[in-house]
Amino acid sequence: MAKLKEQYLSKLLESSEDAGTLKEDLQQAILLRDTLENPEVHAFLADKNILELEKNKFFIDSFSDKLSDHFVDFLYQTIHLGQERLLIPVLNEYIGRIKKRFGRIEAKVVSAVPLNEEQIQSIDQVLSQKLNANVDIKTEVDPKVIGGFYCLVDGQIYDGTVRHQLKTMKRTLKERNI
Repeated sequence: MAKLKEQYLSKLLESSEDAGTLKEDLQQAILLRDTLENPEVHAFLADKNILELEKNKFFIDSFSDKLSDHFVDFLYQTIHLGQERLLIPVLNEYIGRIKKRFGRIEAKVVSAVPLNEEQIQSIDQVLSQKLNANVDIKTEVDPKVIGGFYCLVDGQIYDGTVRHQLKTMKRTLKERNI
């Protein structure tokens, strides 16, 4: 699966570079990924009982005037080969690589409650300094997070949750035999 994902990714990147449309394609990839992450759309594409023709029609109806030909080809080929589960991972990697080329990094911040704009800006500032890059923050609420938040950036986790702090404290106390 990793090999196929890399093949799709390489083809998309090559097509964008050849066309000289990296910035435009980045916006298209974000639109496409955000649409595909919708649970209803995701369930529709994952349903093996829905014909390839119907899935292709969905993309034509939804994106015919919004996506370049190489993105449409990517969608059709992925569906034709029954590899719908690769769509979001390929798009995420594509977005990440293009953003890196433009000096930007995408960060996902997960918290127990919605963050206000001031909190998001504060996190953005800290991450930008720590990573020495411009950071695009995408927030998500997860009630399983007891308190605080964690950030996913470039495959790394910066964990500031209460759960993590408690685990750290427990480990420290064990090490000291307290």
